Amino acid sequence: MTGHPCPVCGYPDLEDPAWSQFNGSLEICPSCGIQFGYDDAAGGSIEGRKAIHLEWRKAWIASGMRWTSIGRSAPSRWNPAEQLRRAGLSGA
Repeated sequence: MTGHPCPVCGYPDLEDPAWSQFNGSLEICPSCGIQFGYDDAAGGSIEGRKAIHLEWRKAWIASGMRWTSIGRSAPSRWNPAEQLRRAGLSGA
């Protein structure tokens, strides 16, 4: 995997950066399900976006860290807890 990381769950293979300057990519993370530029728009506020990412992460963790994509299978041996750890992310 050589893509871009998801700032919510650490999935490392997004096709585009989640955000570039003021625009979300509109890509949906297949791991946690957030759509950048829609679910995390926050009126353009970077701090607001970070808060949304944290709350989305907490909700994803609380719901069991399930793979959300129905069109793309999870990578073999996918481990969401390890994905979060490698990305340096936590639920707090």
